Amino acid sequence: MKAYMLGWHSKHSADLYKDRPNGIHGMQILLIRSKARIGMGSKFYNVDDNTLFVIESCYPHTLCGDGEEYVDDWIRFDLEDEDNEFLNSLGIEHNVPIKLDTDTVSEMIKMCVEIFYSENSEKDATVRYLMKAIFMQIKSCANPEDRGGRSQYENELESIRKQIYDDPSANWNIPQIAQDMNLSVSHFQRLYKQRYGIPCTKDILTSRMEYAKQLLTTTELSAVEVSEKCGYPDYSHFSKVFQKYACESPSKYRKNNR
Repeated sequence: MKAYMLGWHSKHSADLYKDRPNGIHGMQILLIRSKARIGMGSKFYNVDDNTLFVIESCYPHTLCGDGEEYVDDWIRFDLEDEDNEFLNSLGIEHNVPIKLDTDTVSEMIKMCVEIFYSENSEKDATVRYLMKAIFMQIKSCANPEDRGGRSQYENELESIRKQIYDDPSANWNIPQIAQDMNLSVSHFQRLYKQRYGIPCTKDILTSRMEYAKQLLTTTELSAVEVSEKCGYPDYSHFSKVFQKYACESPSKYRKNNR
């Protein structure tokens, strides 16, 4: 990795609007140090201090202030031999927000800036090694299972799962859940399955079917009413889903379990 432009705590006015429809040449580590609204492709993210993006070369993005002075740290760099293999091995998702829980990356970028603009004869090699260390630090936040501690998303995942089981009939929308967590759909789905061993869509179905079983065995509600309370306005669809899940129809399940 060969850095060619760097900045630390670069400041702009609260009304900053910087649109880069063609991105920039080379990859970029962009660490937001204030509230901001960041566009990546067609998606926009409302982010807080210490949110990082690894942006691909020429990827369209937009930087916007959000009611306060905009501040960021950044490194623009070109890839050299074997860099793709190194970056791919880390599994860090590009062009999506990664929430950091310490200032370590910011301090490392500061060191890179100081060395890059120094007279140090080995500055290119030193910055190159520091950048690899930065990516290892990013990996520990982007892939929290590597840290041996709790994921920064774990509390949110637990809250979402509780809401799903507390209100199975709600119109749960995976893209909306992911957006609310400032994650891509694929990243959210991966985190959810890693945490609970089941895809979120299947967990939603499980919550509805288990609730249906409870209602069928403990209330006098009709099967149609149970269907509606479980988020299925179309009873025939509900009946097919339940039959597949419980291996018997709703009416037969009620008869055999009361």
